[in-house]
Amino acid sequence: MERARRTIAAAIRDGRFFARGDTGQPVEALQAMFALYGYDLPVSATFDARMGAVVTAFQRHFRPARIDGVADASTITTLRDLIAALPGR
Repeated sequence: MERARRTIAAAIRDGRFFARGDTGQPVEALQAMFALYGYDLPVSATFDARMGAVVTAFQRHFRPARIDGVADASTITTLRDLIAALPGR
């Protein structure tokens, strides 16, 4: 995937994060971002095992400095930047 090779992951830093068991609108918004980018993830507002697997796969591909399945600020910022770089955005 050519677009992935040009993307630099956001720096790992402290800040808000989402992990398994979290629920609510912010989790729903993050799921929608993953779905928009092309991941097969239902928007359920629950950070479940499936979402954890998606976050882990995303980190493995785009942010390998820390692969832990936790949607931290670096993961979310990297995803946001990738979406912004999509054609037509």
